[in-house]
Amino acid sequence: MNNNKRNIILEKSLELFFNYGIQHITMDDIAEKCGVSKKTIYKYFENKNDLLAHIIKLQAIGLQNVINSNKQKKINSLEQLMLFFKYIDNLSCTISSTFGKEIKKYHSPVFFEVYSYKNTIIKPFIIENIKKGKEEGLYKNNINAEEICESFDAISKIVFTDGFSFNADDNKNAIQFLNSLFLYRLVSVRGLKILNNINK
Repeated sequence: MNNNKRNIILEKSLELFFNYGIQHITMDDIAEKCGVSKKTIYKYFENKNDLLAHIIKLQAIGLQNVINSNKQKKINSLEQLMLFFKYIDNLSCTISSTFGKEIKKYHSPVFFEVYSYKNTIIKPFIIENIKKGKEEGLYKNNINAEEICESFDAISKIVFTDGFSFNADDNKNAIQFLNSLFLYRLVSVRGLKILNNINK
């Protein structure tokens, strides 16, 4: 099979789903956007739900690659975490509120897959990052990594699935505010100086 054509279908479908939601996008819309026939799409994907599942899986792979890439850089734990948040900020600002609400309401298996990545990708990274930050003296020693991850996740669910507005700037500000709260909760006095210098 032509992997290039398959990748184009995934890329264009992601763009449509993220911008307009899932329910009102048809396979005809996707075929037109990709410049192919519906028959071609069905060579690669069983249905729209299967296509959506593959898109989400690609996002998870991209997220893991970003984390791995940042770990290879000669930077401290705080800088690593800020790069991670920057990636999440940029990604989130491309996703409409409609997409978040529809994936939760109409595509629950895929929705649960999204949140499974919290435990398999995001949470392990943050726990490891907090451990490294404590060792570097950049994070408070009394921080409980498990508890702060759960608190952050609970707030994130509200923002990403229920609190998103149709205004991209509002969404961006909400996510950046949430990430800032998390960072300032983590850092020690030494880490705070570095954080403030980065944010100047």
